[in-house]
Amino acid sequence: MAEETPFIPYADRDALPDQLKAPLEAYEARMGFMPNALKLYMHRPELLACLVQLNNTVMRDESSHLDAGLKRRISAICSFLNKSAYCVAHNTNTLMNEDRGDEEGWGFSAQDVAKLLDPAYAPNDPAEKAAIEYAKAASLNHSNVPRPVLESLAEHMTPPQIVELACVVGFWAMYNSIHEALDVPIEETLQGNAAFLCA
Repeated sequence: MAEETPFIPYADRDALPDQLKAPLEAYEARMGFMPNALKLYMHRPELLACLVQLNNTVMRDESSHLDAGLKRRISAICSFLNKSAYCVAHNTNTLMNEDRGDEEGWGFSAQDVAKLLDPAYAPNDPAEKAAIEYAKAASLNHSNVPRPVLESLAEHMTPPQIVELACVVGFWAMYNSIHEALDVPIEETLQGNAAFLCA
């Protein structure tokens, strides 16, 4: 299916401030392409700079206390629960990519992704299970995470890990809502991945 045209035009990347060029080149190398969402964010370079920095800090900063793979899996789960077709397409694509140096990938098959997004999915590792239960509960109703879910999280994770996890969940709630509210077109090569939302 052909890629849709955004309801507002993409910004001119060549008009961006010089200080944004290196972060965007790194982003593009990690993704393997320049995401359409960033082409829209470029209309507001100040916000783009903050969002790229926030994404990097939440998802892959050297100070991270959580495993990057766990955060990526949780990102896909949160995007699925938040019904963001754009972010589901992106997060599942990243999970299914092969790890090729600069480009992020985790080598998942489509079956692995479908299993991860199944509401009944529960990993064997108790810390990962607690993290995913929390991510699901906080995505579905962030103001009423059940006490047993919080207690399980506290039993299996450190306070820095818990704060980081909450920020991963909150970051994707924000990204999911922005991308859907902007009706960002899904890139043509990723459109098939949006079907995970309807499975």
